[in-house]
Amino acid sequence: MNRQVVFRVDASVEMGLGHLTRCLTLADALAGRGIRSCFLMRSHAARLVDMVEGAGHAVRLLADPALPSPETGDDALAHAHWLPTTRQHDAEQTCSALIAIGAAEWLIVDHYGLDIRWERACRREGLRILVIDDLADRDHDCEMLLDQNLVAHMETRYHDRVPATCVQLLGPSYALLRPEFATQRALLGPRSGKIGRILVCLGGSDPTNETAKALTAIASLAMPQLAVDVVIGTTNPNAASVEALCRQMPNVALHRGANNVAELMRQADLSIGAGGVMSLERCCLSLPVVAVDIAANQVPSLTMLARLGALIHLGSAAAVTVQDIAAGIASLGADASLMRKLGDVAGELVDGEGRERVCAAMDALPAL
Repeated sequence: MNRQVVFRVDASVEMGLGHLTRCLTLADALAGRGIRSCFLMRSHAARLVDMVEGAGHAVRLLADPALPSPETGDDALAHAHWLPTTRQHDAEQTCSALIAIGAAEWLIVDHYGLDIRWERACRREGLRILVIDDLADRDHDCEMLLDQNLVAHMETRYHDRVPATCVQLLGPSYALLRPEFATQRALLGPRSGKIGRILVCLGGSDPTNETAKALTAIASLAMPQLAVDVVIGTTNPNAASVEALCRQMPNVALHRGANNVAELMRQADLSIGAGGVMSLERCCLSLPVVAVDIAANQVPSLTMLARLGALIHLGSAAAVTVQDIAAGIASLGADASLMRKLGDVAGELVDGEGRERVCAAMDALPAL
């Protein structure tokens, strides 16, 4: 019997690529169990179809309205603007797509602009719903909820947000990391605590160009012996200026749309980065971090990771200066013991096997 799941996820410069990336990771893991995946994305994400199809998964695009009309009013969600239409219209389009796709075991939704209203509208016989969330700011109607982040009150924050029967997969042991992170973790030797190579990676889109700020900070240290790897996404709107800055600095390599980020993390001694799924990837490879948050939803996780001693959190990117970043690097460069401790704490939190735990939990849940 052909087994199938359907993902409802979007990506854009504002949303970043993290939601799509973790869904692709889960889809790849499910494919290893003989389960096909179809991705439903709005047509504004059409440029990413090749990325999904290249991984072996099907894609259907939901047509955007000619005149975008996101929901407004008192009952609109905080991220309503992530949809160019209403939740109800999106649900109607999704239901039509589900009919065309055929029988599916799971509808997996990873979208801050969708909630219980959408989920109830998409209900159909035999279809279980898995919600991937980070915010705990809206109600859900689902059989399973996954929040892979380490945040305060992790065990209770969805208590009144999901049905009592919902299976909750909470915390970084369920982190949806690509298998290469576990592979590179196995190759990782003891970290010396010295800084010879820095990885700069501030998300796939980085619309405010925090990458340039980090590079300027590194250049100000006048340490030409440092090797620097710079990773930016294919949707980065500042790629030309970043590339020009990289050319002006010695020992700097620019990686655009890199598919070897795990290897780059293993080779680095320190990272300048943001929050999101990349925080969990860095933990898996025991990589010390000087971090800034580039979105409000990154703050709780970065705050908790800093409290545990897994990274240095400088604060909001909008308020963090070049001098702040340079001071953070210089401080860690003078304290190899702290560097080693940051890496050790981080490495204890994430082992890289979360995707298999999620698949096993999905398999264990009885069919409706």
